[in-house]
Amino acid sequence: MRVEQSRADNIDILKALCAFLIVCIHVPFPGKVGAYFTTLTRVAVPVFFMITGYFYSDTVARHKEKHQIKKILYLLVEANALFFIWNIALNVLRGENIVAYIRSIFTGMNLLKFFLLNESPLAGHLWYLGAIFYVLVIVLLMDKFNCRKVLYYLTPALLIADLVLGKYSLLIFHREFPYILVRNFLFVGIPYFCIGTLIREKRCSETWNKKVLQILIVVFAITSLAERFALVNAEMNATRDHYLSTTFLAICLFAYTLKSNWHNKELAVIGRKYSTWLYIIHPIFITAFSMVAGKLGIKSIYSCVAPIVVYCATLVFLIILQKVKMAMKSK
Repeated sequence: MRVEQSRADNIDILKALCAFLIVCIHVPFPGKVGAYFTTLTRVAVPVFFMITGYFYSDTVARHKEKHQIKKILYLLVEANALFFIWNIALNVLRGENIVAYIRSIFTGMNLLKFFLLNESPLAGHLWYLGAIFYVLVIVLLMDKFNCRKVLYYLTPALLIADLVLGKYSLLIFHREFPYILVRNFLFVGIPYFCIGTLIREKRCSETWNKKVLQILIVVFAITSLAERFALVNAEMNATRDHYLSTTFLAICLFAYTLKSNWHNKELAVIGRKYSTWLYIIHPIFITAFSMVAGKLGIKSIYSCVAPIVVYCATLVFLIILQKVKMAMKSK
């Protein structure tokens, strides 16, 4: 039981870290150093999918599959509604036409992208919620027909397709494809979810050597940077953000976390209680702070600390919001 609790705490700490890495993707550190650091942050989303997959057997054991799906659906609706209101507020502040904005959002093409490719017209990062919702529904259906192994067999092909149609499309086809064709439930959600479930089923974290994982994390971090360097110099660095090494780096980081015995109560609480909503609402703080920094004429200075400021401010807001909710409930 202690081992399982320690493992859960490790995962919560990893979630807190990955939430910060995602903030760094959306508001990166400046310059070439920032660009190369962003290459490493790309492990965050795959890790989140793997975490869901890793704990899915617990969900099944408690017969909570449908409950989890409903929870994600509620989050998906709530998050999109929040950004709809936020975007309307921004349009009012900028003196732009609200009716024109609403018409531009609810087009047939946007709805098609939303339902087929998880691309939200309200906020791009919300694709993750749509993707995990679809993944959970698909896995539930596959389990009903006792054929989840089909998804396992498809996983390598889906990961390769992501690379071929994504990051390496310029190298292979001499053209780019819209990144939303591969950044969705099919090419990202399903394979990484399945990797997480397989790590749990095969007890990989028990058999893999911790020191070897440490070495591999360093190796795949270096190869990730090398991939970016090579593609940039060849002028073939496509928009899609997952490199070949991203998958291996994410797996090694996740497995290393499972093997570790970290003790940081504060980070564990952040990961457990706040990482989901930190992911959802941090772009609001990115926009707000960018506007304020622009007005104050400190954009260049602010850019050096923007990821840290956004992460901390979003976290403080969520903590205060939770305390207010608890105070209101106790009355």
